[in-house]
Amino acid sequence: MVDSFPAFFQEVQPIRFLEPLAQTLGALPGEEGLLEYTYADVVKMAGHACPTTAGAYLACHKALEKLYPGQIPVRGEISIILYGEADQGVFGVIGQVFSLLTGAAPTSGFRGLGHKFKRKDLLRFQPPAPETSGAEGLRFDFRRLNAQKVVRVDFLPALIPFSPEKAGRTGQLMEKVLWDAARPEEREEFRSLWMEKVRDMLVEERGIVRWLKIEEIDGSDEGRRE
Repeated sequence: MVDSFPAFFQEVQPIRFLEPLAQTLGALPGEEGLLEYTYADVVKMAGHACPTTAGAYLACHKALEKLYPGQIPVRGEISIILYGEADQGVFGVIGQVFSLLTGAAPTSGFRGLGHKFKRKDLLRFQPPAPETSGAEGLRFDFRRLNAQKVVRVDFLPALIPFSPEKAGRTGQLMEKVLWDAARPEEREEFRSLWMEKVRDMLVEERGIVRWLKIEEIDGSDEGRRE
């Protein structure tokens, strides 16, 4: 059976990883042990596409590009702190996306084989959320464990460009859809508007410098090591 996702999913740049655990155990028998994740994989995990999952995918992708400039990231070499509670707002969903992509897992994760390949406790929720750059947002730190290099990401969903008219119309239609009161053409209009915003984020990266801020920070703080 072929997945019938929107066509623009094919335009979203995939994220490639080295996966030494899968290579060691034979799931990736090649010499390199390469895995490729797409936004469609995120949608399969979450069961939906939305600005939150799109933002999480982009946050992870951009952070990894800065952590591994000109290199392929290695699953299991990355730890992540999310500055919020797991059940606070959308932090839990974003954590699931990060875990899917990087392998970093909470306390329920893989304990490793001997002294290698541990994924457990590489993803942590750490409240309270610190202040971000002037607007309500979400903050994450990605650490490359073998280099003590840290990239900080501020995701500010309120600054994602979408006209007030479209936002208002989307909200009106969502209410109708959820209460099974929408006509077929209204359901289609809602889906179109919803996917338009997701596409603007993932493909056009419209206004991304305002709503996704990436910076390398000092990674030498002993108190923050995993």
